[in-house]
Amino acid sequence: MSLLLNGSKTMTLAGTVMQCLEIYTGEAYTFPISFTDANGNPANALVPNAWTINASAKYYDVADVTYNATNTEVILGNLTLTNNQPNTANYTLVADWSNANVGQAYLYVGDNITGNGNSTPTVALANNTSNSVLFLVTLTIGKESVSNASLTDVNREPIGFIVRYQ
Repeated sequence: MSLLLNGSKTMTLAGTVMQCLEIYTGEAYTFPISFTDANGNPANALVPNAWTINASAKYYDVADVTYNATNTEVILGNLTLTNNQPNTANYTLVADWSNANVGQAYLYVGDNITGNGNSTPTVALANNTSNSVLFLVTLTIGKESVSNASLTDVNREPIGFIVRYQ
């Protein structure tokens, strides 16, 4: 299963290619998500049993940030998990279905992603070696296994958010 977000750049972390979107502090965003089958047709997330979709987040310290020549790829150096992870009660992050029978969902990132104030997510401008914080969201999708209906296949799609100050 792959996930494509409009306006995204690619980012590679530890060999994992993920999508990266730039957002601004103090603003809330709702990102539409569409799931399709191998032929590009809308996936029915109600069949054979209803799929689940959830979002979680982690904050990482970033030592340096660079971009490729066309600004389509972000290269992040020396990532470490931030010591003080904000409490999930202190920020709003919602993934849910808007129209599951045609594979349409959304991801809502609230204007309070700075969490409890311990880690204000922001990545410096390109080619900067000052410390920054990256906000990584993982969408977790669960659906009934094709091979065995008593099992659930779980897919995790990481999405990186580069957060800019206004």
